[in-house]
Amino acid sequence: ITQIGMQITHLALGGKVEPPKTPPAMKVAPEVLAKYEGVYAITPKFALTITREGNKLMVQATGQQKLRLYPETETKFFLKVVDAQITFVPDKDGKAEQLILHQNGINQVATRQD
Repeated sequence: ITQIGMQITHLALGGKVEPPKTPPAMKVAPEVLAKYEGVYAITPKFALTITREGNKLMVQATGQQKLRLYPETETKFFLKVVDAQITFVPDKDGKAEQLILHQNGINQVATRQD
């Protein structure tokens, strides 16, 4: 919302706004996406819930709406509605143990709770 608000203000002041640039999304096998499903806690009161809807990976932060994640690589995903990225840290079997939320120049590690 902040990014959109800044763009609207910039437009109102006569400036030009370009749409955010996002990398092209690639396809990731559903069995790989399934290994990322779970709840990842950033703090005791704030977590990211990763779910799968068909071939789509979704993220829902505590108290926020569910958003689609787009794969840049097999472990790196991005959102289109906010400037944020998620990197999954898989174990030797490919199941994610952690994820890293990259947003606003900050990298927050979240540990899988299930």
